[in-house]
Amino acid sequence: DKIQKNAEIMTMIDAFGLTVDVKNMKVTYRPEDLRYGKIIIMSDADVDGAHIKNLFYTFIWNFCPQLIIDGYIYAGVPPLYKITTSKGYVYLKNDEALEQYKIENKGKKFSVNRLKGLGEMSPKQLKETTMDPKNRLLVQVNIGDPLSVENKVAVLMGKDADKRKKWLEQNVDFNEEDSFIKEVKH
Repeated sequence: DKIQKNAEIMTMIDAFGLTVDVKNMKVTYRPEDLRYGKIIIMSDADVDGAHIKNLFYTFIWNFCPQLIIDGYIYAGVPPLYKITTSKGYVYLKNDEALEQYKIENKGKKFSVNRLKGLGEMSPKQLKETTMDPKNRLLVQVNIGDPLSVENKVAVLMGKDADKRKKWLEQNVDFNEEDSFIKEVKH
């Protein structure tokens, strides 16, 4: 009921070529009805963007997990940094790549620009980093064990906040990136 009342979600469902089965409130599809061979989620390279991606993954997992299982869901990975030198520039994906760049270029002059997000990138930057198939980093979303994912989604994205808090305290090193859905470079 909530899905059908949400204009943005219904627009997304229609755009992908999916249908809502009103009997069981699941989103379904037939491969021949899909409008795209890849459904790519793009979000900022920061923590907020990761949260947006996880919400999207959770929506798909809860209402049409077969899209993930069948390999239609991808994540575009925009860069977090742009490094400029006298010879040109390079984009870097994350903090680890920046630290590695600094180590490899110790003593050399360069400037570091932290990109604010997709909405603030110029059209040229978007084309170079996230739209051009020759340059973009695209990863296919792969769930691994479906039962494990189902349990983690229920705990981490469910309504029981105490259960979620307990799981996080026992399983997450808040200094490390941890995700219940794996992104596999494609």
